[in-house]
Amino acid sequence: MPLTSLTAAELFEEIADLAREQGVADQETWDGMVEEIIEDHLALGEIDLDEDVEGIRKTLRLKWATYKDEESVEAVGGIKEEGEVEEETL
Repeated sequence: MPLTSLTAAELFEEIADLAREQGVADQETWDGMVEEIIEDHLALGEIDLDEDVEGIRKTLRLKWATYKDEESVEAVGGIKEEGEVEEETL
């Protein structure tokens, strides 16, 4: 049994960060990343085989819509962090 097992939320954050870095723009690439990340963590023993791995895969594939929505918000200007000043455009 692993010392810690990653949650679907933690895996989503990892996949979303990597997808942003790589400029993922379609669900097929997203789904491939989901598979790759899960397999990597399974190989490292960071996901417990007793967990519903297929359920985690399905959940993360469905998170494409969440990722896409977040990327759309960021592309339009995003949500300002506390203390951040909006730049004026001329």
